[in-house]
Amino acid sequence: MRTTKSRIMLAAGSTAVLLALAGCAESASSQTSADTVAIDVGNNMKVNLKTNPNLKVAVFIPGVANAYGQAQELAAKETAKKLGMEMTLFDGGYNPSQQLNQMQTALVSGGYDAAVVQALDGTVVCKTLTEDYPKANILVVNNVTPLCDYGTNQTGKSVEEVWAPGTMNFVGSNNTRAYIDGWFSAAAKANPGKQNVVAVLGPAVAAQTRVVEVALAKFAKDNPGYTVNKIYTDYTTTGTFNETQTYLQGHADTTLILSMYTPDISQGVVKAVEDAGLLGKIHIVDQGFGEFSIEQIKAGNIQFSTLFFPYNGIKVSLEAIAAAQRGDAGPRFVDDSVIGTAKSPFTITKDTISELPPELR
Repeated sequence: MRTTKSRIMLAAGSTAVLLALAGCAESASSQTSADTVAIDVGNNMKVNLKTNPNLKVAVFIPGVANAYGQAQELAAKETAKKLGMEMTLFDGGYNPSQQLNQMQTALVSGGYDAAVVQALDGTVVCKTLTEDYPKANILVVNNVTPLCDYGTNQTGKSVEEVWAPGTMNFVGSNNTRAYIDGWFSAAAKANPGKQNVVAVLGPAVAAQTRVVEVALAKFAKDNPGYTVNKIYTDYTTTGTFNETQTYLQGHADTTLILSMYTPDISQGVVKAVEDAGLLGKIHIVDQGFGEFSIEQIKAGNIQFSTLFFPYNGIKVSLEAIAAAQRGDAGPRFVDDSVIGTAKSPFTITKDTISELPPELR
């Protein structure tokens, strides 16, 4: 029987210990002294990071209202304890303005040496994290959501396009255009011919939603037989159910649904499709994978899923800060994938579940 901890970690996608490096990213140079190490964060800026134990680290995440955020919270607590860091978790409540206020309050307090950040809106907090934080000698590791316009302007040519100068590095995988394009390509391959498609996304203001939207436009162009629409949600199961149910009432001819995140969004999607009497008639593919996806893939309700790594992403981000204390600032992009890569996400179907690490099955 799985423990509560293992359920959270599985639902979120990963518990494995891995720091996978993507491409040939150049390491941020560093020079050490007795008590600090100078970390090059780009734009001719350096942060002098303390090398002593009990480093004070702020971890900013979108929220803990879903399995993804709960996995991030668990990773932050467990990893910080293991590394001997004094960690403070900030729950953004899925409100970009609230998160910005939290970041500014933490900055003014002068109580932090480093920060791990998943921004709700990377443009809203751009200046605070890429200018004000390094000037205040706070080292930033950016996690999952790109800052400023570096993520939304991705061309897919390099995973390093998500790194924002002013930060040490970027930790993630599913946030890159390469990953999203790979997810969409797998969906097109599994569903050839004419399709009526709807992508079920997060909030319209979320930076990651905008990245997916850009990739979605390319997806529609590459598949002229597809009619492609989109729905915005609040990342919750109830909110997604309501939005999807309303959409299906006017689009009963839908043949393919792309769920941006499981379990919460996908649970709402599956419930809405079931209530409409369309299970088996509409193919559903999602991102995130976990216990819900396993159940639904085996039941034939979800066609396939790809992985997110919220636990490993926060874990790796904190480990990157600890490595920087030792003089190893690492590459600009760090792939948090446990299986597959940001450039080639692992696709989970009934046939490939057996290839997953045991803790993910």
